Amino acid sequence: MKTFASVLTFTLATSPAFAGDLITGLGVDDVFDQTDTETGALIIEYHADPFYSGQIASYSLAGAGQIDGDGDVFIGVGVSAIWSIGQGPWFVEGSFMPGYYDAGSGGSELGGNLQFRSLIGVGYKLANNSRISIAIDHKSNADIEDINPGSETLAVRYSFDF
Repeated sequence: MKTFASVLTFTLATSPAFAGDLITGLGVDDVFDQTDTETGALIIEYHADPFYSGQIASYSLAGAGQIDGDGDVFIGVGVSAIWSIGQGPWFVEGSFMPGYYDAGSGGSELGGNLQFRSLIGVGYKLANNSRISIAIDHKSNADIEDINPGSETLAVRYSFDF
């Protein structure tokens, strides 16, 4: 919990100095109930300005933090992408972030602290440089440990540029 609060504080404290996107999300962790610990989740992400931006897609370095009602914490860093759907406001988002996972008391034991989070979502660009989306992520240790139940989080996300 302290680590998540530290990352959130750092992100918010330094955000005026850096351009990018701040994403907040509310969702349900363990949504497919493989670990029998379904609970609410809070997600905070920072996506830096794109290192590549084309007509259809843009790619950015990103960081994410997630905490759920069981006290499970995930903090990861990786790459995010946004793909435009035609010329309209719809888009597809995705990311891949290796990171540190800690199972809270009564939380989801995922077989180790090193977890890989992949995310896919669909969203709508709003008029004020913000976006809303629905996304699902999957956290897994990629079978590098003997135990690997995986965990999914379904979330509604709000993103704004600054």
